[in-house]
Amino acid sequence: TPIDRKCIEQGISRKELAARSGVPIRTLEAWAKRTRIPRDVYQLHKVAQALGCSIEDIIEPELAEEK
Repeated sequence: TPIDRKCIEQGISRKELAARSGVPIRTLEAWAKRTRIPRDVYQLHKVAQALGCSIEDIIEPELAEEK
């Protein structure tokens, strides 16, 4: 997933991302497994901030690359 790719680029785990963003690790895992779709813009914003990117980069990376 785009979130996992960003974590790998930065050398952090999902657990570390959860700690930095304040988003529960179970939520991040559900997004990664695609059993749950990220709908809460506040959680997406927190994750994007923790990763140093925009929300678009983690939900629609193809569109962000075109810019």
